[in-house]
Amino acid sequence: MMLWIMMLVLTAAAVAFALAPLMARRAGGDPLAAALAFYHARRMELERQRDAGEIGPDEFAAAGAEQARRLLAAERTLTAKGADPDIVRRRKQAALGAMLGIPALALATYLTLGAPQRPDLPLAARPTAPQNLDIAGALYRIKAHLQKNPNDGRGFEVVAPVYLRLGRAADAVHAYRRVIDLLGESPARLADLGESLVAVGNGIVSAEARQAFERALVLDPGFAKARFYIALLREQDGDRAGALGDLRALAAGMPEGPARLRVEEEIARLAAIAGEPGAAIAALPPEAQREAIRSMVAALDQRLGAEGGTASEWRRLVQARIVLGERRAAAAALQRARAALGAEAGAALDGFEAAIAALPGDGEAAD
Repeated sequence: MMLWIMMLVLTAAAVAFALAPLMARRAGGDPLAAALAFYHARRMELERQRDAGEIGPDEFAAAGAEQARRLLAAERTLTAKGADPDIVRRRKQAALGAMLGIPALALATYLTLGAPQRPDLPLAARPTAPQNLDIAGALYRIKAHLQKNPNDGRGFEVVAPVYLRLGRAADAVHAYRRVIDLLGESPARLADLGESLVAVGNGIVSAEARQAFERALVLDPGFAKARFYIALLREQDGDRAGALGDLRALAAGMPEGPARLRVEEEIARLAAIAGEPGAAIAALPPEAQREAIRSMVAALDQRLGAEGGTASEWRRLVQARIVLGERRAAAAALQRARAALGAEAGAALDGFEAAIAALPGDGEAAD
């Protein structure tokens, strides 16, 4: 209600402000009447001067003719400017009609086509502008720019993580190599190059990736991403206990967040493989097993939502939700996975719709 009152007040104020110059009377009244009154006053003055002998008959006639000429000229001028009272009245009526008619027409149109009775949406429920609406187009433009400007290191640094997020790991490797060639080494650039090389190798830490991670640790011994992949390399080389120790040391120094959750996922995986007491999920009671699995799935879900991930990681999340019998969560994860993977989603996520549809009811879990 308050909104409508404010709109009416503002409209009335705008109309009054626009009409004020048109509706106000001039201080001297009708300009033609004023000119005529001046003519008569001057004529009387000339007659007084003639009768008093101050001017002769010839001067009186000449002055009278001049005053008549001025009166005719004033009349023509005022008529040309629209001083006719009828014209002025019609103009004011037209202006008033326009100023009142246009707001009335706008209001009628809004009430017919709009929805003023609907309440405002809560902020959380309002649709947000889609992100990355035209990633393909943006990448095409950046690629064209970099072809014309092959030494634009900042351009390669912008596009490299986008390539990696879209699963175009080989393109990401090329971009990170150009970044390092053009802008120099840094722990972050070396670790990102190594991560891209691991993605190209489907999770295998190659010799070139190892070199990149080790070089990053030379520049910054505490750099978390490089330490994480070096720990995975130790597992790859057969030193699972050493990898587990490195990951636990890394997690102990990390703040809460998606990065730490990812490290804890690997710790849980390696601990379960090692058969540590209390860590192997298979050794837990059924309900505890279920809670442990749900905790790991939630951690994976949170990390993918914050950082994105590979097609295999998204597939693992959807599959885990299906195994847990969480129909709505599985459907939501599948939708997010398709949005994140884009064109790659078809091959990676085939068959999940039928599996989700086969889950019982709408409950979050089927026990």
